[in-house]
Amino acid sequence: MGKARVLLATIATTMVLSGCHMFEVACPAIAQASGVSVTVAASYAPAVKALHLKACQDGVCRESDLNLVPGSIAVDLGCEPYVPGPGVPKPGVPGQGGAPGTGAPGTGAPGTGAPEPGAPGQGVPGTAVPAPDVPEQGFRGPDSPCSATASPDGTKRGMLMLDFLTESPMDVTATGTSIDGSALPVRTLRFTPRGDYPFGEPCGRFISASVVLDETGLHQDR
Repeated sequence: MGKARVLLATIATTMVLSGCHMFEVACPAIAQASGVSVTVAASYAPAVKALHLKACQDGVCRESDLNLVPGSIAVDLGCEPYVPGPGVPKPGVPGQGGAPGTGAPGTGAPGTGAPEPGAPGQGVPGTAVPAPDVPEQGFRGPDSPCSATASPDGTKRGMLMLDFLTESPMDVTATGTSIDGSALPVRTLRFTPRGDYPFGEPCGRFISASVVLDETGLHQDR
């Protein structure tokens, strides 16, 4: 009897654990990149031809010329309006889906007889033409396709890859060449990379090190 109770308890625990796993949040297949991302502000980007970055953290330094690419932002193009299929009630339209008071008039009930011929505004019962399916403005159905596009924002972006990245303080030095061939001012910044759970705690902690370079110097990206 004791063994049976242990077995039942084990089965119950397994079912509970299995049930928990069924409701786990799916994490995106995104690997964390260990590096320092640099954004050259749109107001300063036209003056920057080349950029060299050096980053030191926990006694380890790494430096390299950056491959600068035009920056962009995502622009939401919205979703196509939802058009219900044949026989599917349109949301918000009275008289569909069995709404009370919208059925055919009963027979023999007081006040529900056939209208008198020639009565203004009254047609023959049962001959109404159904309204065509018109897309509901602003209503997104379960299968409505959505899209977005990338739009240039005038910035330049680059990345210095590191062997590893922690939340320890980091020293960054930026040098480079301007469009006219002269040297850019040397800019330095000491900051602490940020750790966060952008996809929830079950998906792990992500550490980011991002800086912005403009006319006044280097700044940690907010």
